[in-house]
Amino acid sequence: MNQKLRTRQALVDAADQLLAEGTSPTLADVALRAMVSTATAYRYFASADALVAEVMLDRDFPSVDQVLGATGSEPSARVLAVEQAVNDALLSHEGAMRMILRNAIERSLAEGAERVHRVGRRQKLIAAALEPLADQLDPEALERLRHALALVIGPEAILAARDVCGLSPQEVRQVTRWAAEALVARALEGARRQARPARSRAAVR
Repeated sequence: MNQKLRTRQALVDAADQLLAEGTSPTLADVALRAMVSTATAYRYFASADALVAEVMLDRDFPSVDQVLGATGSEPSARVLAVEQAVNDALLSHEGAMRMILRNAIERSLAEGAERVHRVGRRQKLIAAALEPLADQLDPEALERLRHALALVIGPEAILAARDVCGLSPQEVRQVTRWAAEALVARALEGARRQARPARSRAAVR
């Protein structure tokens, strides 16, 4: 974890501690507990509300072991377990999710998108879910699938489905699950098509 992500996590942890103590912390309070300047805290979070939203989601966001510990090695089942865990967590904290996205957008406008560091919780889960595919997909195809899944697992997908498509939470879940399953199936079909010509050439030789 680089320094910026460590600082950000220190702020989240400090806010979590203060909330557990029954206070309603300001960013200055959180900065003091995290032993950073208030100006530094504002570089990461636009407001105390944005930080509290992050804490709420951080508390309930699933870990790799929680999601995949008993899932087995079947790729589709692993990906669907991640999709369900992540998107369910986000939909159950939709207000916090929107606050976090707003904070990220405000920071990217103020600092430039290349300077905004996001935690990448879903990327860790997606990468772990795809581990059994390392011997079935070439590195480029595996990376492409990982990136594609990030488009349907996460807050941006939910925001588009809710606000652009006008879907209910239940409809969102059906669509994102279908999309995740379709992406895995497409990647595996591509790998099978690539393998067939190779086997044919080997038979000719």
